[in-house]
Amino acid sequence: MKNLYAVWIDHEKAFIVKANPMGDMTFSTLLSEVEPHRKSTDHGGDQFTITNQNRMEERRSNEMHSFTKSIVSHLTDADEILVCGPSTAKFDLKHEIEKSKPLASKLTKVETCDKMSEAELKEYAKKELNLPRD
Repeated sequence: MKNLYAVWIDHEKAFIVKANPMGDMTFSTLLSEVEPHRKSTDHGGDQFTITNQNRMEERRSNEMHSFTKSIVSHLTDADEILVCGPSTAKFDLKHEIEKSKPLASKLTKVETCDKMSEAELKEYAKKELNLPRD
């Protein structure tokens, strides 16, 4: 039976809906450890140096890479993958999926969408993956 996935992602978390063509669904949440962006004055009033900013961006990039790799590890049995979210994190996940030869062709859609609840993501997945509706 086919395994269909819808993933909603931002830099803080990812919601993963796994479904089959019969409409059976499971829902899981993965939390990231990606450090939020900070303004140059957020650190006790002292301005960050360019070196410090570069280090923080590199660390943030590495954390995001680890986060997207952990999401991809949940998608290994996918036959179809839909990715959505409000931020650029969806593109980071898209690139990580494309690096996986078995999964690259399974990515069917990457779309910008607002924050969603579990119920909203399940409805979105039903619509976009052509699953039976209640």
